[in-house]
Amino acid sequence: MSLDTAIMTNIIATFLMVFAYSYLYLQYRHAYLAKWAAAFIILAFRQLFLDSLLFKSPLSGLIVTCLLLSSIYSLLLVSGTVDFAGRRLSRWWFAAAFIVFIDSSAAAFDHLPFQLCALFEVIFIGAAYIATGWMFWNADIRGAGKYLTGGAFILLGIHNFDMLLLFPVVWFAPLGFLIEGLLKFVVAFGIILVFFEKAKNELEKYYQLLAENTVDVVYRYKFTEPAGFEYISPAVKQLTGYEAGDFKSIRDILHVIHPEDRRRISELFGVLSNTGGYVSFRLRHKNGELVWAEQKSSLFFNSDGKPASMDGIVRDVTKRVLLEQDVARLDRLNIAGQMAANLAHEVRNPLTTVRGYLQLMGTRQEFQHFKGQFIMLLEELDRTNGIITEYLSLSKDKMVDIKRRSLNDIISAIYPLIQTDAAASNIEVRLNLANPPEIFLDDKEIKQLLLNLTRNAIAAMPDGGLLEIETAADDAEVSLTVRDQGPGIAQEVLQNLGKPFLTTKEGGTGLGLAICYRIVSRHNAKLSIATGQSGTAISIRFRKR
Repeated sequence: MSLDTAIMTNIIATFLMVFAYSYLYLQYRHAYLAKWAAAFIILAFRQLFLDSLLFKSPLSGLIVTCLLLSSIYSLLLVSGTVDFAGRRLSRWWFAAAFIVFIDSSAAAFDHLPFQLCALFEVIFIGAAYIATGWMFWNADIRGAGKYLTGGAFILLGIHNFDMLLLFPVVWFAPLGFLIEGLLKFVVAFGIILVFFEKAKNELEKYYQLLAENTVDVVYRYKFTEPAGFEYISPAVKQLTGYEAGDFKSIRDILHVIHPEDRRRISELFGVLSNTGGYVSFRLRHKNGELVWAEQKSSLFFNSDGKPASMDGIVRDVTKRVLLEQDVARLDRLNIAGQMAANLAHEVRNPLTTVRGYLQLMGTRQEFQHFKGQFIMLLEELDRTNGIITEYLSLSKDKMVDIKRRSLNDIISAIYPLIQTDAAASNIEVRLNLANPPEIFLDDKEIKQLLLNLTRNAIAAMPDGGLLEIETAADDAEVSLTVRDQGPGIAQEVLQNLGKPFLTTKEGGTGLGLAICYRIVSRHNAKLSIATGQSGTAISIRFRKR
């Protein structure tokens, strides 16, 4: 190969690098790409317009210009690579470039041989190539591109040293330029590969950051052997109480799923329907709490149409479900309240008339042998009137007398009645009263609330036990808690608590808790229930306002 052909190959390779870096910069606008592009533009200019003149007539001024451009080229190359690696360029590079340029320029003006003039500049450029290759080699990027590019730059640095020594050898000059050109082709290809690998890694890190910091659980389940979870985000710890590493297969998931929902989840991961979509289910947190979750999943299929994997997002929707239950409960209460407002008074009037006549007729001598029946009828009318009285308590338009009152004083006033009811069932009543501030309350309604809650608690302990009534306060709320030692509330009953006419007690009206919810609603408070085998605690939290 002729020297001109080898030099032209080298120049074409340099322009290819200019094109590669310029294209990447126009697409992504990174500063280090601009520095690389500028570096090889300077190198291409020197090779195209100055090197050929230097071979023909090595004038001192021309040598100094070539040395200056080479120093700038090397600094830009190293500076861009340092930025790419996320480091800071050392000032020693600038100091070395300045010293090398001054020393080489002095040698050129002293008309020393070209090899001596370019000696330190060649060493500096070679060091820049090797440093660039080393930074690529150690870059925090996965893939073969960094090794390909780094290795090519290191070889360019080594080759840069031998070019000065072997340049006078006529047969080596074309081969030397050809080797340099080929290595630049490798660098041009490798840098594009590196950049896209870097962009891919950054994108993966970004999505991983999103997945690991979102409150939703993100997962991928693989159906192909070995089947199991490829990834579960750390948010699963907050949702279930277990670490992501605790879930390897569908069996590990099923043990935290509510027994009634396990079949649906098992079918979902068994891909019996071959479809993704939404599914709601319940699970048990490690601490025993019931959690409502909603899952959105998407299936991915392999070439033969069989499911290969499933990506899913699981969201904790407990608060939303509880809110929907509260809204549904309030809707039911509103319906019952409207019925109460429209019908209760109309029903009461004829009942009052019937009761009056029964009392009158019961006093007559000819009906004395029916006295027992008259007493029974009057008792049933009184019981009916009591139900209507409770029913009226559901009316949302009921007038309330809310004033600033002490919750402890209301409890103390109703305590003797509660103690009497409890003593008849061999139940001990314990008061754990803090010193909460006065809040806005309706005295009569809170007494009714307490009676309903304590009577339910007493009914839950037929064999006796301990009934606790406690108050507490924090910066924002005052709480009232009624706690029993009964067997707890069944899950199917717990989900429907507050529904009018729902009762588990023989002879109960099913209005007690419905009235409690209505009273709580009128006081703009919140009612929560914690239940288990050791008992049930019902808490009402009033805002201090």
